[in-house]
Amino acid sequence: MATELDVIVKGKVSGGLKKEIVHTLEECYRKFSPKAPERVEVQIVDRTAIMLDFLKEEKFRLGITTGGEDEFLCCHDAWRGFPRIIVCADRMAALNKLARVGAIRHEAAHSALHGSLEYYIFGISEGCQHQAKVKGIDLPLLEQALYFISVAVKDFEATKYLVKHEYIKCQIAFALSVLQPSEEDKLAWKSARTKRQARYLCEAALLKPILFTHPLFSSIDSKKISLQQQVDLGSRIENMIGHIEESEQKRLLQVTNNIVDGLTNDTHSNVDFALCQSLELV
Repeated sequence: MATELDVIVKGKVSGGLKKEIVHTLEECYRKFSPKAPERVEVQIVDRTAIMLDFLKEEKFRLGITTGGEDEFLCCHDAWRGFPRIIVCADRMAALNKLARVGAIRHEAAHSALHGSLEYYIFGISEGCQHQAKVKGIDLPLLEQALYFISVAVKDFEATKYLVKHEYIKCQIAFALSVLQPSEEDKLAWKSARTKRQARYLCEAALLKPILFTHPLFSSIDSKKISLQQQVDLGSRIENMIGHIEESEQKRLLQVTNNIVDGLTNDTHSNVDFALCQSLELV
């Protein structure tokens, strides 16, 4: 059964972009069968301000307190119980075609794997809470880290799923387009480096780009990723974490590898495991 796409356009969006998005999603869902969702709402908005205002209003109505959409080209959610993809036309216009397709496929993977509300509600196990308390991390901060890490784990799962379906070149192009260190991250680290809780939160946020790209590096052995692409991706990750001390970089990468080695096919277990492992950064 084909996935039903409910496409909603807001503002001046070209017919070409709409066609590209619909075609890419339809092709993905044919390939994802039988995991493809029955229905996906697709909102295509013309400007960044429209997307951010819409998301802000939705969160207010639903009582959602998480943030982070400012950096997204497009995003996926299931806040209303069904998968929804929101694409921002002016942000997508800055990408080349392969990276645009990669961005859309990334959200399609999320809709197939994380297309219900249960994937946006995560708890913290008693064992993890105890481990955090011992290390001097209070519960409100641990809950902030949980958000960062749940996003990171779901990104890992989405990329891994796309690699499994041979969507590799587009994911490399997408990753190379979006992985850029921000001045805000560098400034945040400067003020956080001597404060245990703030430093932990900064490093927990850095798990996202590393886990997002990790499955792409696993394609090296099967020669599906070239040496130059490997170098380019590696350099981009180095840039993303280059503002923290070398010893911290090594520890961050080691924790990431420990997380990947322990992941299963259960997203909730994966998030709890990753959160507990992240406390090794403290």
